[in-house]
Amino acid sequence: MVDSVQFGPARLAPGLRASGAVDAVPKRENNLKPAAPQSLSLASALAQKGPPFDAEKVATLRAALASGAYQVDLGAVAEGIIRFGGQDLG
Repeated sequence: MVDSVQFGPARLAPGLRASGAVDAVPKRENNLKPAAPQSLSLASALAQKGPPFDAEKVATLRAALASGAYQVDLGAVAEGIIRFGGQDLG
């Protein structure tokens, strides 16, 4: 069933006039505080180190894939898709 559509007075977005002209929009204040030097140095160190990498796990997975022994857990994949689908991404 479709809800009925009702029309009322037009509502303009903030900063617009009926003539189509745009009012000056006030600038927002920057309320961000600078990060502490310790945070920046930690972030820099982590960025240079790169993501964690488990060479042994990668080698095990490669061997399982090459031999055909790797089994996909379809239940875990489905659960991950459902969990991801329930997240608010925006």
